[in-house]
Amino acid sequence: MKKLLLSFILATWSVVALAQGIDKPQYQIVTHRAGTYLGTINIELFPLIAPLHTQNFDSLVNEQFFDSTAFHRVVPGFVIQGGDPNTISGPISTWGQGQPWQQTVPAEFNAVRHVRGILGAARDNDPNSANSQFYICVANSTFLDGNYTVYGKVTSGMNIVDTIVASPRNANDVPLQKIEMFVTYTGVNDSIPTAPTLNSPANGATGILNTQQFTFSNVPGAVLYTLQLSTDVNFSTINHSVNTGGTSAIVSNLMGSTNYYWRVIANNGGHESPPSSPRSFTSATAATTLIFPADSALGVSTNPVFQWSPVTNATSYTLQVSTSATFTTQTMVYNTVGISSTSQQVTGLNPNTLYYWRVRTANGTEQGFYSPKFVFSTLLTTIDESALPFQLLQLYPNPTHDQLILVVDDIKIDILSAILKDMKGKTVLTQSIDTREKQHQIHLHNIPQGAYLLELKSAGGSINRKVIKL
Repeated sequence: MKKLLLSFILATWSVVALAQGIDKPQYQIVTHRAGTYLGTINIELFPLIAPLHTQNFDSLVNEQFFDSTAFHRVVPGFVIQGGDPNTISGPISTWGQGQPWQQTVPAEFNAVRHVRGILGAARDNDPNSANSQFYICVANSTFLDGNYTVYGKVTSGMNIVDTIVASPRNANDVPLQKIEMFVTYTGVNDSIPTAPTLNSPANGATGILNTQQFTFSNVPGAVLYTLQLSTDVNFSTINHSVNTGGTSAIVSNLMGSTNYYWRVIANNGGHESPPSSPRSFTSATAATTLIFPADSALGVSTNPVFQWSPVTNATSYTLQVSTSATFTTQTMVYNTVGISSTSQQVTGLNPNTLYYWRVRTANGTEQGFYSPKFVFSTLLTTIDESALPFQLLQLYPNPTHDQLILVVDDIKIDILSAILKDMKGKTVLTQSIDTREKQHQIHLHNIPQGAYLLELKSAGGSINRKVIKL
């Protein structure tokens, strides 16, 4: 009767508020090798984290489905795996393949880490193909995180798991002696985890940037933590919520010049802890909005006046201009701090060059957020095209949808290269042109809409044209 009640609770759990939790069902896995008792593994499942997998496992135990199935896969340093009904009496070649009529369970991927002792659902390439087969990690296997459903853990008997994984095996990791299991329900774990203690950032911290790592204490028995951020001390509205299997989490896209409150809730798979005592912090000054040069602008002066919007509480700004989107020291051509206005002229940029720019706010000595980066291209170099070994008579239609027509004349070379670059400097098309023909087509079917620079290049020089793909 108790088992039927547990199954009913699990089936209806989804309508219960998460914060109430549900007791974790516990089971013992009695193992025999070649008919001789080997040992007992005790496990508990996580109905608060993976209710469907928990319900499925409990239903299978209730009908004695697992009894006489085998641990058919043992991989030292990784996992043991079992629960396939084919292992009861089927050929060894079918072990691990499962039976096509078995009920499958939709994936319940979660942030619980694949550490030693974790129990998860085996599956094939389809994320929703899990059925009766499960694995137990014998070592940390965090590369599985987020790709397989964790739904339980070993509470005692890892020495038996270690004995099983060390069994002599064939080339397919099947134990040479059959290791059977017999699974029975033993009760529930109704424990409620304690609240974590917050570590960093410190209470009342200021100048927090828009990407911040939060750390907190480990809670015994907890396998999952929920970090919550709110601009309301009562957390009536949650601005950010991050689940993590460890004692730290990173939050991005914080708003600037904002007072936040943060707290953490521990989860042991069945119950959540009370929220930790909250802390507060104030984020650094917000990012400015870039005005000029506009993003993807073409033909910008080599002595432009950069402009951006003012930001409340910002006392100064840093302007950076670079030939690389990564703004490395080697590619930075302008990097000036302490600008008190919202405009700054930069002189001596190279013509026909892609540049990236951004602005960072500051409040006194406290640095604020960077703006998003913009890209622009300076005006084309003025050259004497008559001195080139070719002449571009026409380039049409421009703007264009699908193709460009080039008409060249006075050709003193056989090969001309057409190079199309996007506004980030990436070459998106290269085409060799046979100059024995005066008219040529450049197909743009697979080129995204946007502004581009077309370079017609020869050994004797090159010219550039702006091209707009509609």
